[in-house]
Amino acid sequence: MATSVVVARTKPDGLEYLTNDTRVGWTDAEQLAAQFATVREATRAAMRLPSRLRAFALPVSA
Repeated sequence: MATSVVVARTKPDGLEYLTNDTRVGWTDAEQLAAQFATVREATRAAMRLPSRLRAFALPVSA
């Protein structure tokens, strides 16, 4: 079962994760990703991003 949810997007060599920066920031390290309690919250954050970024909610297990 997922313990948290992150917002991610694909890139040619893997995934990038949304960070907690005040503006849109991305990181390759899952540990630095912004954590959300539910898929709904993460999906909402992903949908607020510009459509060219094509981000999605991704459940993360411990």
